[in-house]
Amino acid sequence: MRSRLCLILVLFTLGFAGCASRDHDAPARDPERPYLTQEDIAMILANAQTAAGATPSLLRVSPDTGAQQTCRMHIFVVDRLSRIVDSESMPDAWLGSIAIARSKAFTALAFSSDKNALTTRSLGALSQPGGPLWQIGNSNRGHGVIEFPGGVPLYKDGHLVGAIGVSGDGVDQDETVAVAGAEGFAPPAPIRIDAVTGGGVPYTK
Repeated sequence: MRSRLCLILVLFTLGFAGCASRDHDAPARDPERPYLTQEDIAMILANAQTAAGATPSLLRVSPDTGAQQTCRMHIFVVDRLSRIVDSESMPDAWLGSIAIARSKAFTALAFSSDKNALTTRSLGALSQPGGPLWQIGNSNRGHGVIEFPGGVPLYKDGHLVGAIGVSGDGVDQDETVAVAGAEGFAPPAPIRIDAVTGGGVPYTK
């Protein structure tokens, strides 16, 4: 009986700790803020996949003819709380790009806000040696911080609502697909980092 009671107490404690952890990791969405709807997410992913299928790959060729092929991408969308809300992996996309695409989405979300908009290309420029965000790539190691193109924040009604991250080809190709996915979810022009810096820091290519 005593051992059974101890087991119950242990399970209760673990369950409570798990609930507390989940609550901490996923705070409730603010009902006053805009957010990505399922229709928004589906459109973002569809637009990105269409762009990938139309974007010539930097690296892929036909094994039979050597003719240039189009891109094969992993595409992730995260919400304002950095939770993955959906993703798509195209056939034959690089396995190693899964984590990169996820981290690109996190990075674009994590360093943007309602008052500033940064892409992963922007972060790459700002984190060069001696730059204002130098060594920022060493932060947030659990999520991964990416300092090259392919991550773009998403906005609705002037508010940050999430981000898209794309990986699977050259960084310019990744960014082309991410920008296509983000169409219709652009930040207010004045908060883009290229506007804030007078063109000194790029937003996209």
